[in-house]
Amino acid sequence: MTREYPLTTRGVARLQTLTDTAANLFLDQGYEAVSLDTLIARAGGSRRNIYQHFGGKEGLFVGVVTRLCEEQGWPLRNLDIGDGDIGPAMTAFGEKLLDIILQPRTLALHRLMVAEGQRFPALSQAILRSGHEAGVEILAEWLRLRRDKLRADLSPEVLAEQFVTLLVTGPQLRALVGHESLPLSPSEIARLVRETVSTFLHGALRGGKTPDA
Repeated sequence: MTREYPLTTRGVARLQTLTDTAANLFLDQGYEAVSLDTLIARAGGSRRNIYQHFGGKEGLFVGVVTRLCEEQGWPLRNLDIGDGDIGPAMTAFGEKLLDIILQPRTLALHRLMVAEGQRFPALSQAILRSGHEAGVEILAEWLRLRRDKLRADLSPEVLAEQFVTLLVTGPQLRALVGHESLPLSPSEIARLVRETVSTFLHGALRGGKTPDA
């Protein structure tokens, strides 16, 4: 984003209104369906201001999605798994992760990633990094400190990827296509996480059988 002069307090507020409105429209309708005329009618401002600050619709979209990625990544980066035993700690982590992933805004951003991936590949990769990959990295780092309790033939990175995929994929896909009634109840989230942790630990802990055993 480039500006020719510093924004006044009123200008900052107007720009915030513009980007907030743009974020909601892009998440609801996608890139192609949102026109600058529609955006201006809802948020105010002018085409001149949009081109001055963002260079046009594409630049506005890039700026808005970049901000949405930062917002999505914030709660994930601040997840605290804790220092307890693997089972209870991963259960707590899984419940927090699933709650974040199934938030309406997170799901909308995922839909945007799929819909606009070919047009904006760098942005789609940024969405992936701020969501799925952020969760995997947090768990992998936690598992590295407990390497002695895990199977030696599987790296913490692989284990973290497998756990997040195992937990998230089903509920997320069902929510994305409207087959999941949201928000999930705490008891349903607890059930999904409990079953996933149980399945995962039977394969991840030392003593678990390898496929060719």
